Amino acid sequence: MKKIKVGINGFGRIGRAIYRINHLRRDFDIVAINDINPDIKNMAYMLQYDTTYGRFPDPVKHNENKIFIGEHEVNVHHQQRILDVPWEKHDVDVVIDSSGIKSNLEPMLNDATGKIKFIVTNVPGHKDVKTIIFGVNEEECDYSTHNVFSSSICDTIALAPILKLIQKTHEIESGFLTTLHPWLSYQNLLDGPSASWSQPGDVFSHYALGRASTENLIPKSTSAITAADCVFPGLSEKVQSLSFRTPTKIVSSAVLILMLDKDLTKEELQGRFHEFEKTQKYKVFRNSVEPLTSLDYCGEEFSAIIDQRWSKVERGRHMKLVYWYDNEWGYSNRVNDLVVKIIESHESQNNT
Repeated sequence: MKKIKVGINGFGRIGRAIYRINHLRRDFDIVAINDINPDIKNMAYMLQYDTTYGRFPDPVKHNENKIFIGEHEVNVHHQQRILDVPWEKHDVDVVIDSSGIKSNLEPMLNDATGKIKFIVTNVPGHKDVKTIIFGVNEEECDYSTHNVFSSSICDTIALAPILKLIQKTHEIESGFLTTLHPWLSYQNLLDGPSASWSQPGDVFSHYALGRASTENLIPKSTSAITAADCVFPGLSEKVQSLSFRTPTKIVSSAVLILMLDKDLTKEELQGRFHEFEKTQKYKVFRNSVEPLTSLDYCGEEFSAIIDQRWSKVERGRHMKLVYWYDNEWGYSNRVNDLVVKIIESHESQNNT
């Protein structure tokens, strides 16, 4: 397989995590970055130093329009619009849009060249966007039929494989999901308007999200279930969800409670996850019984770590699971997997 050339649009938390992970895995060549931050020195600085994941292992240098890591160089642009970036000039095969800006979607869908494949690191819920979640439907990644793929969101890539595993033998009658999610960069240090990140200039009607992020548990809605509708149509009619933004910087947790259509023992439930872990191709699940706290899971590559200490089944059909996930690092690992999967699909089709 040829070395993939990748561009990153949006060099924030997820964009930089993707870069760091690829530096370790060497799956592809990142040849171009676009970010609206006009200060390339600051971009290099934020890649070099990170409060959550530590110092970048190699020196990061720069000039007026490039970042250098060792002998590797990355072209840097500062365009507002994703298609104004000269991706083809850099022979880019796949562009990862990690900006989170919803207005980028239509230009990607309407790209006249059709030569570049796009990955959006959020869930637009668009009929022309194919959502791929590892552990659920990665074999549906068809390069020939889609130009834009979605890698979903961190909450859903953790949840959806769990649902897939359960629904192999059981129907879900009803359920509740509660997620505990660390603060995000658009939240406030002090009380203020709840400004939108994905739609710049908008103010959320959910005013509580504008309260001081370091001092509050903030209840809010979550798109974890509606995002899962992309791979499990109708799920949102059965399972309800709630989220709390927590005064922590990294690692999410969730409690999933489901009512099933027929009996399932705790031993069968746990055994199913242990068996999946042994045979999985991608790092979807890891099982744990250690008495750990959230920061112990920082830097986890897995989509979800099932905390089997809290697995319960009551009266045969009423089950509960607790799981953890690094909402940046685990998620970004699956984005990197999706880049490789897209190119594998392309290579497979060319060889048939």
